[in-house]
This record gives sequence, structure tokens and C-alpha cells, in this order.
Amino acid sequence: MIKVLTRTRVAFSVLPALRKLEVNDKETVNHISRRWMHQYKKFRLSEVNKNYLEQEENVCQLHTPNLLSYESNQLPANSPCEDRLFVAQVAGTNTCLFSVTDGHGGWQCAHAVKHRLPYYLALYLLDDLELSGRNPLVRGDWVQQVDGDDYNSWLCDYVFDIRTAESFNYRYSRRMLNEGPLDIDHQIVRAYEDLDEDIGTEAVPEGQRITKDTVTRLQTASAGACNCTAIVKDDTLHVSGLGDCRAILGVLSPEGNIRAKVLTEEHRTYNPIERARLIREHPHEDEDIMFFDERLCGILQPTRAFGDVALKWSLREKVLMQYVFEDPAYVPNYISPPYLSSTPDVKSVQIDKTTKFLIIATDGLWDGLSDEESVRLIHQKPTGVNSATWLIQNSLAQRNETRLQRILSIPPGPICRNVRDDISAIVVYFDT
Repeated sequence: MIKVLTRTRVAFSVLPALRKLEVNDKETVNHISRRWMHQYKKFRLSEVNKNYLEQEENVCQLHTPNLLSYESNQLPANSPCEDRLFVAQVAGTNTCLFSVTDGHGGWQCAHAVKHRLPYYLALYLLDDLELSGRNPLVRGDWVQQVDGDDYNSWLCDYVFDIRTAESFNYRYSRRMLNEGPLDIDHQIVRAYEDLDEDIGTEAVPEGQRITKDTVTRLQTASAGACNCTAIVKDDTLHVSGLGDCRAILGVLSPEGNIRAKVLTEEHRTYNPIERARLIREHPHEDEDIMFFDERLCGILQPTRAFGDVALKWSLREKVLMQYVFEDPAYVPNYISPPYLSSTPDVKSVQIDKTTKFLIIATDGLWDGLSDEESVRLIHQKPTGVNSATWLIQNSLAQRNETRLQRILSIPPGPICRNVRDDISAIVVYFDT
């Protein structure tokens, strides 16, 4: 087994050629990484080429007011991929949901968010009259796939297990007893916070017995996920952001040019707004320690996310993680949790004649593209090319075909993750 320092963010144990090596310092890790990067150029590019980029492409025409179509794609770097995306429609309405989720520390939390967030959003987006007659245990009463969208056919197959069904039924009961209507932005925030609370609560076993289900749920709660969701309801676009995923709106300027309008705030430790919020919420803690190594508590760059209970639970609750995983989930100077928030920022925009398209993507795309570049690329996209694919390949290689194919020749895994990140992107076109 290879011993690799955590701060290198590299794990070579899956590579047979490196299994017998003993890596004890950062320089050795970097040397091995550079040597492998040199070797990948020798791969036969005909075996893994641009067709690999097109495997997860999807295009779907939309038949709801103000929407024309959407195009999406996903390119994994991790194995398994830690990104997730979904497109869904709230059952019995014209409200559409477009969402990307960027997992970290594992795929489990992102997977749970993908499968459960649309139901929680539907619960809070429906008004009291629309809620009547819906069964919290019948999935078809809440969300459905967009007509003709086979890529999201999993919506018809997803089944609540006992714990998740109990959680959703409880939220449904609370929603029915809710006094006084809240605006949509506050309802979206409630959906996020309730789902995150349920993910953490379900990880705590009922009784003293630790089962396989307990371990699975604790893995989900221990991993984390950032998310960005766009909700088109009537003639309004609502965008919720949690973490470092980004949404960019392409709007027509008075001069006739397409410009970028940023609809999300990056919740990272280098964002002065987020730093100020955390300092205000933890006034008795040392700022240098709380943001050590430009990471929250020296561990995580995002300051808001689903899961990551190691930065949310009390020390008493974290004993469970130590017992199950034989890992103390140690965080230095863990004084006043929770440090990580699950409250999204929500922005609402009126859809009008200047609203042309929306780009939603995980941070892997934005590592190689600026906001203005992404809007310009979509505006000048060649015909017959998937919009999300066009963005991904330009983010990776800036139209350099040879470079693109060499990057794509690296199979998903630890080495590929050192070259690029998982990328998920959705481009939504408006009918205005």
C-alpha cells in the first residue's frame, strides 16, 4: 500500500505499476506524477479520442413557456465520477429544474443530492392548492422527466427507501402545517437546508446496532457536494448556488452584443464576503487558524456545501464517525461548529426578450474559461455541435485538437484528476 501525504491530493494505489513503491515525501510524488504525464503522450490517441467526450451528450427540446431546449454533457476525471446533473419537471406544472452537483470526498453525497433535491424543491415550490391530493410516498406526484428526455429517465425508476421516505413524509407534514406563505426564494432555501439536515440525521443509527445501511448513510453524510440549480417558474428564473458551481446568463445588451451576467456567488475561503460572514459567526476564533492553508479549518475550500458533517457535527456526534470508520475525523481547533453552511444564495431574474441562454456548470469547466469567454463561445458556436461539449472542449484545450485528444486519452482515475476535474455542464436556451 502506498503511503501518500494528504496535502499532495494524490493517490496512486490503484496503479499496478506503482503499488510496490513507497512514497514518503512530496518531491517523490511530484516526480512520479511528472514521469507519468510524460508517458501519457505515448498513448494511441485513436483508442480514446474526442468520441469519449461525446458519450454523455444530451439534447432535448422543451415544451414549456419561455423555454426552447437544453443541451448537457458530463466528462469524468475521477473514477467513479463525483459530479452529478439532472433535469426535471415539477409534476403537473410547467416548472423546470436544471441542476449540477459537484461532489468532493467521494461520490455518495452528490448522488444523494441528485436523487433527492428535485423532490424537496417540488415540495416547497408548489403552493398549498397544488399540494392537496399529492402522496409524499408516490414519486410521480412530485417530479417527472421532461417530455422526450430519455437521459433523465431515472426519475421514473427512483424509489424511496424507508429512512428517506420517513424524512420526506415528515417534511411534507411540516409543509402542510406551515403558517403563512413565504416567497419562492425562501422556500428554495428551506428545501436545501431540510435536505442537508435529513442527510445528516439519517446517518445516525436508530438504536445501538451498526449495520451496513448505517455505514452507507454515514459515507454519504461524510462526503460533500456543491450545487447550482436553475428553476424556471412562469416568467421568472430562480438560481440557487451552494459552493463553487456557477451559473452565467447570456443577455442581449442595448448595443446588440451578448454579455455575461453572473447569477451565483462563489462560496470559497478566498471570497471576502464569505470570510467576513464566518468571522462574524465565530467571533472568538482565530482567523488564521479558521482559514489555515486557505481552507476552512485547513480542510475544505468551499464554505457552503451539502454533507461534510465533519465540519458540522458536534464533537459528541463525531464519535460515531470514529467508531464506524476507525477515523477520528479530527479537525484542529474545532471549537464552535458548525463551520460549513447549507444555506444557498438565491437570485431571481425576470425572463424577457434580452434573456437568451443560461450556462450552469461545476467548477471544472471554469478552471479553463472565464464568464465572458463562455458566453462568447455559445454565441459563436458552430452549428451541429452540442453546446455543453463545445464549452468543455474549449475549457480543456482552447480548440487545440491534439491537446484535447491527449487530455482525453488519460483514463479517469487519480492521474487524470491531477490534470483536470470532473466537468458537468448544462446550457438552457430561452424562447424569447
